[in-house]
Amino acid sequence: MVLCFGVQTVLVYSDARSVPLTEAALQGRVLWHQHACQTCHQLYGQGGFLGPDLTNVSSRIDSTRFASLLQVGSGQMPPLRLNDLEIAAISEFLRHMDRPEIGRGQLRLGNPEAQSGLQGAFERALEAKWEEGNFEAQVGFQAMQARPCSACHLPFRESPVGAPDLSLVFETLTRDSLEQVLSQGRPERGMPPPVPGLSLEERESVIAFLEFLNAHRSEVDSMTQTLASDRSLELGALPWWEYR
Repeated sequence: MVLCFGVQTVLVYSDARSVPLTEAALQGRVLWHQHACQTCHQLYGQGGFLGPDLTNVSSRIDSTRFASLLQVGSGQMPPLRLNDLEIAAISEFLRHMDRPEIGRGQLRLGNPEAQSGLQGAFERALEAKWEEGNFEAQVGFQAMQARPCSACHLPFRESPVGAPDLSLVFETLTRDSLEQVLSQGRPERGMPPPVPGLSLEERESVIAFLEFLNAHRSEVDSMTQTLASDRSLELGALPWWEYR
């Protein structure tokens, strides 16, 4: 254990730290720690598991929705009631954290450019199928990407928090049931309503994607596992907690 601690210490404090934070981002980092955001949320695998991974949140959630989350909260997240300057500071900090050239959230290990991590491999496998058409299914997948669905749902497996394999959900729920889940969630099973809410057209597109995923489950799963097999990570390149 002592050896492991020593190795991690070297990795954390000997990186090049070539991208120092701006003053606004530094203020955002202070707020991040003051409000104990890391207790529930992760950045590059560091932090808690109660809330979604925020490594790439700046490129996944629009600024209006993000400001609303910080001010009024959502579900288990309490309202922080931050002012505009504080929201801008945290947004700047998370913008600096969102570096696709280094990696994606949820410990999706691998070469990000080659999309070899599990989620990246899944997305790349889908892209190969998109070449065959399926426009409505693409729109549905994009609607899911715009929401933190992947914080709970993993490709082709039940997640540690009990979220089901979405490639099989079309076999267990009717279209009417899916419509209800996508509009109201399943609070009794721990699933909140989608945030932001899905329009009728978006719900139809998401259902089309789930139907598509179920129909092509075997081949997309096989391609995902192949693409995810090459996993490597440069720990020294990660933007850890300390910056000069």
